[in-house]
Amino acid sequence: MEDQGTQKLQTAALTFIALIGLGVFLHITRSFVVPFVVAVLLSFLLVPVADFFARLKVPGFIINSMVILGMFIVLAAVGFLAFGAMNSIKSELPEYAGKFRSSIQAIMDSLKGFIQVDIAAEYRDVTFQQLFNMISPASIFQTINQSVGTFITFLSKLTLMMIFLIFILSGRKVLVDKILFVLDAREDISSSNFRALQSISRQIQTYLWLKAVISIVTGLVFGIVAYVMGLDFAIIWGFLGFLLNFIPTIGPIVASVPPIILSFLQFESILWALFTSICLAGVQFLSGSIIEPIVMGDRLNLNIITILLSLFLWGLIWGIPGMILAVPITAAVNIMFQNIPRYNGIAVLMSK
Repeated sequence: MEDQGTQKLQTAALTFIALIGLGVFLHITRSFVVPFVVAVLLSFLLVPVADFFARLKVPGFIINSMVILGMFIVLAAVGFLAFGAMNSIKSELPEYAGKFRSSIQAIMDSLKGFIQVDIAAEYRDVTFQQLFNMISPASIFQTINQSVGTFITFLSKLTLMMIFLIFILSGRKVLVDKILFVLDAREDISSSNFRALQSISRQIQTYLWLKAVISIVTGLVFGIVAYVMGLDFAIIWGFLGFLLNFIPTIGPIVASVPPIILSFLQFESILWALFTSICLAGVQFLSGSIIEPIVMGDRLNLNIITILLSLFLWGLIWGIPGMILAVPITAAVNIMFQNIPRYNGIAVLMSK
């Protein structure tokens, strides 16, 4: 019994070390692995489109060329618009930084009449300038800019991702056949392994399609509302609403905060800024708390602890791109565990 316990402890320790090593490897190779992961997730969305054209007797190389070229044009256009809007933000940032500094200073001056505590005396090592540098629009934009990089970097990663996508789409039949061979699964309904693979693929595709459509609609409506209200950089806020919608609960809140702060800095009317903030927050609330649960149902099926841990771990490994990819990756893994009896226990721990 003692030897058995020691063996289990050694196995657990080795597994933990291996996981740490895997995390370090993924972090070091993130410039290569992140485009590959994005390509794999996109392939789940594009395979049904390719299969639809295949049923129309369109040749395979024409299907793959159309799908990949269309995806490249869409992503490049979105990237071009986003980077153009970010350059506009950069040019107008000093003006908003000045307004932000004045607003914070006014709030601090107002609080002095109500709070009989000298903050500077209590925390002598923390100056107002240091606090401002941490939460100012300039520092936030710099963090985003460093994470995204230049447009040339974006295009290089997009090209690498498209290369991966070409190989995945063109070789998907061979890959499926090899997986079926390894699992000794016959391609018929009598094979339990084949049915499990079909179920996993179908569930992941359904989840990603629904999530992508909801996120696109949310981003469009969010950006349109910002534009109609006269808020600057509406394209950026719509794009941010789309990306962060992939992060449940936390994402919509984070997407709403920057444009709401901007509305109070941009508009002279407090009432109009408040109305704009309510409309923007309402879009995210309607999407995340009402529409998405109705449409998605229990397809996500991840508890809040799992979501937070996945955000922390993938964010630690890949930064902001990791946080955006964290929930789709974790949801896909959970779907696989649910369909494999051996790992049902892990799926129960991850689920609501």
